[in-house]
Amino acid sequence: MDNLHDTESSSEVIRYSKAEIYQILRKRICLLNYTPGSRLNERDLAQEFGISRTPLRSVLQRLENDGFIISQHGLGTIVAPIDLQSMRDIYVVRMHLMDAVADSTPVDIDGSKLEMVEQLTDRCRQLRTAPDKEEFARIIIRLHEILHGLVRNQILREFNDTLFYQSARFWFLLLDDINFEAQIDELQHEMELLYRSLELGDIKLTASIHKAHLGLVLAHLNKAK
Repeated sequence: MDNLHDTESSSEVIRYSKAEIYQILRKRICLLNYTPGSRLNERDLAQEFGISRTPLRSVLQRLENDGFIISQHGLGTIVAPIDLQSMRDIYVVRMHLMDAVADSTPVDIDGSKLEMVEQLTDRCRQLRTAPDKEEFARIIIRLHEILHGLVRNQILREFNDTLFYQSARFWFLLLDDINFEAQIDELQHEMELLYRSLELGDIKLTASIHKAHLGLVLAHLNKAK
């Protein structure tokens, strides 16, 4: 299960912090639940999360600062469009950040982290018999969260996290135009290698494996028009 609850999954009223609302909306944008150019209705969102529009606007301002939405006079708040060249540039930066991750001091790699990767790999295998592109996207997001949790350096964590969510939605958008089964195979192979590197406690190898996978994604982006 993904670690963020979603308001649509239960009729129970849940109180959310501004940080949680930010993460939920950011994930929806990344998963293309809110497509590029679509409008976000402040009143509906405030009602959904049970907050006034003042704290909601604080969340939307943060999303705008991070490049996920745009406020336009007369149009309101819309999901930011996607620019292919910008996405390519972000993936290049993300690959370089893996070098910084390799040189950073990791958190302790225990059995729980290995179990999370193993469970995620099983979810990926299931896609072979039940293809589901949103599930594929959710697996990638969860894998990011696991790898993100290995880094102690807070500045590196925040920068890498923002770049992931800025770029991953375009990658998910491309899934309709590329060989989906091949992407499942590539992701499963990456996770199997990551499991082994984490089992060895080798953060440099872990970062190198993920960097190589980002390189594969970039190669697909370079073929896109």
